[in-house]
Amino acid sequence: MEEKAELIPGIYNYCDSWCERCLFTKRCRNFSQHYPDGLKQQDMDAETLVKRLMEALEQTKAYVHKARQREALSEAQVVTQEAEAAGLYANEPKKSPLAALCDEYLRETAVWLKEEKDLLRQAGHQQAFEVNLGLRSEEEALGLLNTLKDAWEIIKWYRTLIPVKVISALQINQSPDGNKTLSEYFNGKAKLVLVSVDRSLLAWHTLLNNYPEKTDEVLDMLVLLDRIRRQMEGTFPDARTFLRPGLD
Repeated sequence: MEEKAELIPGIYNYCDSWCERCLFTKRCRNFSQHYPDGLKQQDMDAETLVKRLMEALEQTKAYVHKARQREALSEAQVVTQEAEAAGLYANEPKKSPLAALCDEYLRETAVWLKEEKDLLRQAGHQQAFEVNLGLRSEEEALGLLNTLKDAWEIIKWYRTLIPVKVISALQINQSPDGNKTLSEYFNGKAKLVLVSVDRSLLAWHTLLNNYPEKTDEVLDMLVLLDRIRRQMEGTFPDARTFLRPGLD
């Protein structure tokens, strides 16, 4: 009989919900509860991410509830705001400047991804053409295509997650002063945002290196992400040093 892996407490609080790429699904309580038979859906899109985020929220309710009991923090302040960022509620009040930056990034990437929806298909045709001409080997072509596909998927996934987790991290402003446990919790959320931004920056640089003709559009995305990164680091100066359970 296969020995059951030991669960990592709280790992789901600080992950990116990208279960297909996670090495710790067997050690995650959230995954085991929501996907007892493993993952069946392979089409990863924003709707899937939102669903995963809300499932993770169910797991964090107990954590925040305990903090509320100790410090009279309203659980809804965390849970509702994160849901709002996922687009589940309408007519929301004006967000903070940092959250507004994330909204701008979400909109700009939506436009770019729509305009460049054939980018990978065109890259495939180009690589096939170059292989036929003997300009590169099939292995080289496949390696490049996989690199481009990975960058594309990273951009799509994190563009949705970044605004959601920024709103979640900013709930530190609603928490009682001096609560070390909650402070660490929100620093963990901020660490996730920074990791997501770092990975997105690398993905955009990959596209920039392979499509120099798209420099202007890609640079706009890089500037937005850099502004988000710098504001997050300014708001959460200790976030980079936070160690996420099982992930850092």
